[in-house]
This record gives sequence, structure tokens and C-alpha cells, in this order.
Amino acid sequence: MVRILWVMCVVGFLMGCQVGSESASQDHAEIAVEFLDVVLTEPEKARGLLHEDFVFELMTEMPLYAQRYQPLRRYYDRDSYFSEFLGSVGKLLPEGISLSPVEVIASGDKVAVTMTGKADAIYGDYNNQYVFIYTFKDGKIIELREYLSDILVAKSLYGNSLIPDEYMGGRYLEYFWHSKGPNYSEAALENLTAYWNELVDAIDCPMSGASVLRPREPQEEYDLVWMVSWSSEEVRAACFEDWWAEAEEKWLSALDGILVPPDLENGSFLFDTEIGKLPKSWSDSDSFVHSYFFCNLREGMNSNDLHNYRAEVNGIETFSDHEWYMLLHPKFASDNPVDFIWVDMWSTEQDRQSDLANWNATTLPEAAMAMASCGGEGISGLTFDGTVIRE
Repeated sequence: MVRILWVMCVVGFLMGCQVGSESASQDHAEIAVEFLDVVLTEPEKARGLLHEDFVFELMTEMPLYAQRYQPLRRYYDRDSYFSEFLGSVGKLLPEGISLSPVEVIASGDKVAVTMTGKADAIYGDYNNQYVFIYTFKDGKIIELREYLSDILVAKSLYGNSLIPDEYMGGRYLEYFWHSKGPNYSEAALENLTAYWNELVDAIDCPMSGASVLRPREPQEEYDLVWMVSWSSEEVRAACFEDWWAEAEEKWLSALDGILVPPDLENGSFLFDTEIGKLPKSWSDSDSFVHSYFFCNLREGMNSNDLHNYRAEVNGIETFSDHEWYMLLHPKFASDNPVDFIWVDMWSTEQDRQSDLANWNATTLPEAAMAMASCGGEGISGLTFDGTVIRE
């Protein structure tokens, strides 16, 4: 359990606590301060200050990928607040933290407490600032929201920047469906990709990378997918303008029955990306495996349930070194929209099989089934073998 050094500034408290003449507000303010005083040192006493329907919300937008193996949820009930949230805090700050109240403001059933904190964390000084917003019911705390600096948590407690350097170059992914023509062969495709790179170089397009994806199961709409990575929509637009003006005619001639040109109205798809989890280390292989899951949340489920499921996934340390995942957010209108698109990524099929075995050995398959349907009523996706053609 984290040691907490409580530095009570009586003058600051009296000046900041605007309770007026209402004794209930004064009582709520005192309970709020007492809770923060004992929550880490006397958890049972703190629990007695909470309503049985207590809910804690961590007001953070910090990406899960930046939280390594102690991911924090957004919502906790009374039991999980002590067992899970404070348990994670204890592991992230094993040397303890010094907290000092700055101001307490109370009105009716609401109390706000601002605080400063000081701690020596694994990755540097952790001197955060906090706002705790309480709601009371029947004299007990029924809701608590905690606001703090996301960036400081990510850097000092997890040793991560919010946008990893390795991913700075490719925020957007675009997929182009291609069908094989009568002149297709693997050798012809290899020559074609080399020529495509020459054309991209000629127009000086700062593309972030490209790969060819081959579906493991035959698809009616395409035989392979050309995947392009962009750093921004502005870069993409500029590259396309130059491509149409200088390279398109040459490219169409080079296809020469090897590939059927994509239907850009119905076979081109741009996505914004959100990293779900970082790999332990980045693979330098030119081959990889992707699995795509197109999912809808079940009735009664919402984005917070997805966040909590992702936190459970990110907490597993036994996955392979190069395993990671992201979420795709469409930049186009769809006739069949889904709630989320999940992409798992591995460097080898061996890693994929090993990680699937690890996943199946947990309660995550049942949790995933309860949360969403992907590819039907169950959890099924599309798996592709990928080859990098441009870095």
C-alpha cells in the first residue's frame, strides 16, 4: 500500500472552503478531506465513508498503449476501487506520495478538493496536480471523479510518451482492393511493386510506408490489398495530386493485366488509427500477420466496456514480443457501419498461434463474447499475410 504524507494547510482550507451556513455542506467537506486522508493508510475506514452504490471515475484520456501492464480503467465500483485502482497505484508508486490540499469548495451535495502531489517515480519526478469532485447521498460519498495530468502519468509512472517516436510517421492507413489479372504471377507482382516505388520516389511523395496484404480466405471483392500509411490527410492529398498529374498514366500502363486497377469509389478505404498497445519491441521483419475484427457492441454495452476490456488485454504480460494492436476509425461513410474495428498484429504466424493460446487460457474470450459480436454472433476476423514494400 502506498504511504501518503498528508500536509494539512488549515489556513488554506478555511479560506477555500465556501460552505456558507449550511451544516450539511460543512459535513460533506470534512468527509471529503477525511477520505483523502485515510484512503491509502486506513482503507476500511475510508470504505465506511462511501455509499454502497459508490462509483469512481478517472477523468483521463491517456491512451491504453501508454500504460504498459498496469492499465487504469475509467470506472470502478466500491470494491474494485480498493482492490484494482488503489492496487495499481501502489505498484506504480511503491515509494509513496506526498499530497497537500490546496482548496476545498463545498455547496449542497457537491465538494471539490484541489491538491498537489510529490513523489519519486521510476521514470522521474511525479509532481502532479489534482482535482477531486465529490457527490454525496445520505451523508456518504456516492461518486468521486479524479482529474490529473495525463502526460505526467504517462511519462513518470509508465515511461512512455503519449505518441511513440516509432509511430510518429503513420497516423492514417488506406486500403486499396486489387484483383489479379490474367498476367498475374508473384514475380510480376514483385516487379510491379518495384516500379511503383520508383513512381512514388519520382513525385517526391513523403509516404510513411506501404505493404501488400494477402487474405488467407478467398474474398469475392479482391485478391490482395495495397495498404498505404500516411502521416496526415494533407500529405495524402498532396501526394495524390502529384500522382494523378505525373504517375497515374504510367502506373495504369504498367499494370498490363497483372492487377485490375482498384475501384476508387468502392475499393479504397481511409482510416484514422488509435494505438491500443505497444509491442515490447518493434519487429524489423518485412513480413507480418494482421487479423481484422469488425465488431458491434451488444445491447447494454458502451465505449467504457470496450476500454475496460482493452485494459484487461493490455495487462497480459505473456504475449509475444512483437504483438500489438490498434483500432481503426473510418474516414468515410459506410452502408454497414460497425462500433469498432480491432486489428491484431504479429511478426510471425508462430507468435500469432502462441498468443491465441495465451488469450484462450484467460477469461478474455468470454468477456469479448459478452461485450461484442465480431464477424457474426461470435468473435471471428479476417487474417492477412503481409509484406512490407515501402518503409
